[in-house]
Amino acid sequence: MINRVTITGTLVDDPKLRSFEQKGGTIEIVSLWLEVKDEHRTDRFTVEINDGKAATAAKAMKKGVNAEITGKLRHDRWKDKGTGRWTGKVFVAVDPGEGAVKSLGMAAAA
Repeated sequence: MINRVTITGTLVDDPKLRSFEQKGGTIEIVSLWLEVKDEHRTDRFTVEINDGKAATAAKAMKKGVNAEITGKLRHDRWKDKGTGRWTGKVFVAVDPGEGAVKSLGMAAAA
């Protein structure tokens, strides 16, 4: 994988599950919101998991867990139905066999 990113941070909320109907079955996407802090700033990243093994690990995590996510950076774009303007987001995608989700334990109390 050429496009590869690893992010270590704290889950801001519990994992969110979304299901989509597809030819031949249903796809389940697990979404995480990860906060990464250093001494100067705080950033938040959206992670979308479409890998069965990684999704199982992510579902077991809860808000406040330190996690390490390895995946690909993606850009999604769509046209807003209300305004007709194009909008988008950059996120980390964990695809089947191309990424990993690992719990590093609970974050230290602030």
